[in-house]
Parts: sequence; C-alpha cells; structure tokens
Amino acid sequence: MAKSPTSRSHSRVPVSCFLYYLGEGLVGTGKVCDLSVNGWRIEGDKPVTVGMKLTLRVFLPDQPKAIDIEGVTVQWTKDRQFGLEIANVNAHAMARIREFVESMVKASDSSRVA
Repeated sequence: MAKSPTSRSHSRVPVSCFLYYLGEGLVGTGKVCDLSVNGWRIEGDKPVTVGMKLTLRVFLPDQPKAIDIEGVTVQWTKDRQFGLEIANVNAHAMARIREFVESMVKASDSSRVA
C-alpha cells in the first residue's frame, strides 16, 4: 500500500457516481467517492495494485453520456478504496470533468453562504 496523498493542488468534491474500470485481465465496477480534475478516490469491487494502469468509463450525475478515460494510474490502495491520478486525458473529457468539478464547488460554496 502506498501513501495516501495529503496536499492537493485542485479542489476535491464529494460525489457518488458509477464507473467501470478496466486493467490487464480486470473488469471492475464501483463508484467515484470524490474527485478533482487530476485525482479521484474510488470504491471498487475488484482489487487493484499501486502503479496499475486503468481505463475508466465514468457516469457523472445528470449527464447523459459517459466519459471514457485511458491511461489512469493507481496511486494508493486501502481495502476496497483506491486513489487514481488522472493524466493525459483528451481535451473534451477534461473539459467535461473541469466543468463538473467547478459546478460542484460553486454549489458547495453557495450552500455554505446560505
């Protein structure tokens, strides 16, 4: 088990969205527990190992089309949870992720003010 990241350069938002993850000889399902534009915490049904490369198909809430992301690297694992570093994402997928994270951050900020 690798260390869990402690400092973040991007806002991380709590979510609960379904995903599939695929690696060498592995097909798993799970949920994204929190995410930022470059890192995600996943709870999955199949074990992964640190350094493993995965492909994701993520279903963000209230969005009709899934986002496919290739070349994601497992950074840490603990029980059924694991952390992913999102890098080398195509521009369209990254724009959708950024837009989603920003909307969640704004919604969270406005609920704190109210």
